[in-house]
Amino acid sequence: MSERAPRRYTDGSVTFEGGIDAGVMPSEVDKNQVAFAVNASFRQSFVSPRPGFVQKDYNLCTTITADNAEITADQTNVTADGWSEDCYGPQSLTGTFQCALPYIGDNGQTFILMLISGKVWLYDCLQNNAQNLTVSPSLENPSNLLDGWMVQAENFVVIQDGFSKPLIFNGTNLRRATDDEIKCGKMMAYVNGRIWYALPDGFSFRATDIVYGDGTRASVLKETENTFLNEGGDFAVPSDSGGITAMAVPGNPDTSLGQGPLLIFTPRYVFSVQAPTDRDTWKNLNYPIQAISLLTSGALGSRSAITVNGDVFYRAVDGVRSFIIARRSFNDWGNTPISNEILNITDNDQTNLLWASSAVVFDNRLLMTGQPRYRADGVTHQALMVLDFDLITSMRKKFPPAWAGIWTGLNVLQIVKTENAYGDRCFSIARGSDGSIQIWEITKSNKFDSNLSDPKKEIRWLVQTRAYNFELPFGLKRLDSGDIFIDSLEGNVSFNVEYRPDQYPGWLEWADWSECAIVDQCVTGLCPLTNFQPQYRPKMRLPTPADIPCNSTISTPTRNLYEVQMSLTITGYCRIKSIRVHAYDVQESAVGECRTFQGCKVLEACDINPLFYTSE
Repeated sequence: MSERAPRRYTDGSVTFEGGIDAGVMPSEVDKNQVAFAVNASFRQSFVSPRPGFVQKDYNLCTTITADNAEITADQTNVTADGWSEDCYGPQSLTGTFQCALPYIGDNGQTFILMLISGKVWLYDCLQNNAQNLTVSPSLENPSNLLDGWMVQAENFVVIQDGFSKPLIFNGTNLRRATDDEIKCGKMMAYVNGRIWYALPDGFSFRATDIVYGDGTRASVLKETENTFLNEGGDFAVPSDSGGITAMAVPGNPDTSLGQGPLLIFTPRYVFSVQAPTDRDTWKNLNYPIQAISLLTSGALGSRSAITVNGDVFYRAVDGVRSFIIARRSFNDWGNTPISNEILNITDNDQTNLLWASSAVVFDNRLLMTGQPRYRADGVTHQALMVLDFDLITSMRKKFPPAWAGIWTGLNVLQIVKTENAYGDRCFSIARGSDGSIQIWEITKSNKFDSNLSDPKKEIRWLVQTRAYNFELPFGLKRLDSGDIFIDSLEGNVSFNVEYRPDQYPGWLEWADWSECAIVDQCVTGLCPLTNFQPQYRPKMRLPTPADIPCNSTISTPTRNLYEVQMSLTITGYCRIKSIRVHAYDVQESAVGECRTFQGCKVLEACDINPLFYTSE
């Protein structure tokens, strides 16, 4: 009787709308997910590189007045009693980064305010200029602080550092607060017509007068109503709460301003403040103005607590949390974060630096900084954690949001979003490799990064698949080959594929090659009319992996496995439609084996560094 030919098995992934899940074993990842991804997007059920980052080559400008003591040699021709705006070419800011805030003027124009080494800079998103607003030494704050806070109330921006008298910007001029205006404080929020802010002690907080209380918008800067406790005064959080770390307000469409109660975050608790607009009625209320809304895991930073429709997302000590979901889980035995899918990232964050985290919701994605690193001139973040809400926008199907892994390439100081009636834009304020402060725009659809020296830099991205067991988790197989299906191929794209058998801690080389698709063509600056289209490859067959010597720790050939996981590192633009792998079964001995002590062994292997790419 002839020997039976080995059976051939096939497994793979045909859709990827579930994003990533690094919080479970690779074999337990859902079929429409991958185990991990870097610089990837999962929209339209494909896997593709993230949208490109574009570096802004901005000009530095200084508003010069007669009493400006910092006029340099190249800032001349200034009238004695006037001022001029001197722009001296594309340069980069330097100094200690403290905080930033998007600002929208009454005319709808958008800016970014930045506090750098105690000086206030105004970046014009349209003109691509950064203007120094600190025209006098009296307007300078301490330059060695690593943190600061800003809030926009009407057309005013209040700037705090916890030590100095507040700075106030009205869209044109920068000045110090007067004695009857808002006092020195820290984190702030503009809620129901008042500025709420924490006092320097970190435990007390108060509110300013209501806007138009005296018939003007500037009344929101005043504190004339804050006289005594039962009709105004200060509020406070308990001493065991850890102190105030953030203020945020969820959206509420059933209120006149579309705002819900003010949420006061501490590391341990979250408090809700239901204060009426009329301060005279506070003393007569029969319900507590300040109440505990959450008894566990509050926010650690003011810039990472952001409103997402009727919810507030924030960074806690154990990951990313949702205020609504945490409230909903209060009666359960466990109250967990919503970021278990990126546990390998959040668990490796330095907790003592999470106060510097920031977040935005842009292009239907939550972008939150991660992997903070301490620097004496500002805490940088080496990754953006990405939660994609786009999967829940279809009218025919409703899916939960999906984590898309991390985006890398920049050392992010803070991420901000500007918006007006005509749309929104997202910017990353980053620390360059030369120590300068750079401004990058995070696009919605660019296929390549663009820096000052390379306007079309291919993005390097990584996808680690789930572990394929060919629906036979206990059957021994021998890895044979694989296939990758792609489309939207543009330019030069290089592929590197690795695999690991079972629970092997490192990755083994499988295949390395390149593809190329010409989509545009220029000759001596003249571009002919062409109709070159992005290309596709319906099946890129992977060869049989090399026979690597036996893994000495288990005395088994590396191609013999129960499950196999693939890692794809791609440089350039294309979309992955599906992936499949092939294997043959291996007949195992039906006879039991005697287990004896084999002595101590060594297995040396390195995992992939997820922070392998830079956009510069």
